[in-house]
Amino acid sequence: MRSRIVDAALRTVVGGGYASTSVRSIAATGGFSPALVFYHFGSVDALLLAVLDRVSADRLARYETRLANVSDLRALGAAMEELYSEDLRLGQLTAVQEIVGAMAFDPVLGDEIGRRMQPWVTFAEQLAARIIAGSPLAGFVEPAVIGSAVIALYMGLEIVARMRGGDSSGSSALMATLVQAAPWIDQLLSKATPARRRPATTVAIE
Repeated sequence: MRSRIVDAALRTVVGGGYASTSVRSIAATGGFSPALVFYHFGSVDALLLAVLDRVSADRLARYETRLANVSDLRALGAAMEELYSEDLRLGQLTAVQEIVGAMAFDPVLGDEIGRRMQPWVTFAEQLAARIIAGSPLAGFVEPAVIGSAVIALYMGLEIVARMRGGDSSGSSALMATLVQAAPWIDQLLSKATPARRRPATTVAIE
């Protein structure tokens, strides 16, 4: 039953946002009594934290698997384009942004949100360290700063999309631009595989 309630809450947040998510709307989505929400979770906020736990665990596992062997921007760009497309299709990025955005500044719930987002920040930091390893930036740029900036940008993409009436074409275009620019940036970071030199052409002089 707890899993069923979490499913209903996730669908409710994705469909109507945090402001429209209530015990009644969640119960209506899931087809169960509103009293069950309080019985199993105690409050809507506790339920939404459970939603965040599930979504975060599922997506972080997916990101860790997909990006496990990524060590340059070219591979990262291709992977992120794929992952972002999944996030848009599943609607889970919307749920995370709604819950985090609504609770992050609450004096009590903010700490709960911070603890739940820390694994993402740590993951982004480790990925950034792997990307810049062996480049001129290693030792000069703090991976933790890059990691936090990446999480902020990724979360912000959903906000911009909703400001555009749900149009995510701008965000998708940003991912496509990363894919296009990545090989050039890799070259600047000395991360790209050197192009194979063409054999010298011999000209016979008679």
